[in-house]
Amino acid sequence: MPATPNLPTPDFSFDADQPGACIAGVRPYRNGSYRLDAETISSKFFVHNYGHGGAGITLSWGCASKVRDIVRSHLVGSPDTKVAVLGAGVMGLTAATLLADLGLTVRIYSDRPPLQTTSSKAGGQWAVSVVEFAGKQQELTDIIKFAYTTFKASIGQGFGVSERPNYSATPSHNLDVVIQLAPGLIKPRQSLPREPFEGHTKPGFVYQTLLIEPPIFLAKLEADLRARGITFVNKRFVDRSDIIASVPETIVVNCTGLGSMMLMSDPKMVPIKGQLAMLPPQPALQYLYGQDGYLFPRADHVVIGGTFEVGVNNETADKSVCRGLVSHIASQFGKASAKPLPDIHIHNPDHAPIVNPQIPEV
Repeated sequence: MPATPNLPTPDFSFDADQPGACIAGVRPYRNGSYRLDAETISSKFFVHNYGHGGAGITLSWGCASKVRDIVRSHLVGSPDTKVAVLGAGVMGLTAATLLADLGLTVRIYSDRPPLQTTSSKAGGQWAVSVVEFAGKQQELTDIIKFAYTTFKASIGQGFGVSERPNYSATPSHNLDVVIQLAPGLIKPRQSLPREPFEGHTKPGFVYQTLLIEPPIFLAKLEADLRARGITFVNKRFVDRSDIIASVPETIVVNCTGLGSMMLMSDPKMVPIKGQLAMLPPQPALQYLYGQDGYLFPRADHVVIGGTFEVGVNNETADKSVCRGLVSHIASQFGKASAKPLPDIHIHNPDHAPIVNPQIPEV
């Protein structure tokens, strides 16, 4: 058998001092599971949709469909025609889109524009990452099926979605969850005698998934909503009472992510900081890669990530951390010296209980 040819090797040249080369965001992780339910508070009908950890973009359309269904059921006995969506990240924008499809008048409240939200700082691989779902297996199955089908149907429509192979040295929990919950939705992983890259000699695996490029996806969602007459209001809420007092709509869809820790006094919310190194774009790279971090080539940058700081709630990037991210990935290709994984690395074994929770029986 001929040797498997290598795919293109990334150029790992990285200048951490360049503007935008290092960024940081905070994952809205929720102990136990995400929140997707409704309650009535002071005559307002609240629908909560938050706590999706590192899977916000992945689950977005599916969660939006659940929000739409909850609101549609509420409307059977209500004369309401207006709805407020709190948050302009991916959860808020996709929920607003499907709510507008019901013929409702939608207004989005947020203290940040879409391209400055946490969603804009995501890597963009479609995978169920850093989210618990014990007791919600069937619901999550519905969510991922709807989300994946919607994303796949949008390929070529300006949403920044494309199909990509993902190469990994070990099985990817983030994608194995999908394969177990929704057999046939994506192809089963394939075993490889060797990963097809420079410096790689050991067996590995390849999955087939999607890449959703946040700068393109969020901008498209925002543009489409504005074209439909959806209003965006710049507003920072202090607490739940502030929402009740200052939002005139009686239906309120809460997609504030980590903001719900304070707004809803939710003690289950836990910030998990992640940092990214942004290399210049390299169009020849048409694959996703995960080993000692992850590498996602996009149109705007080659994104390298892999940090995991539980309980850290700030968006200040550390240049030395970003350099370390690049070095760890580069070492797999023989382009840097291998070093032990630092405590804050996502693939450090200490983080396995959250990063790779046990897959519940389906």
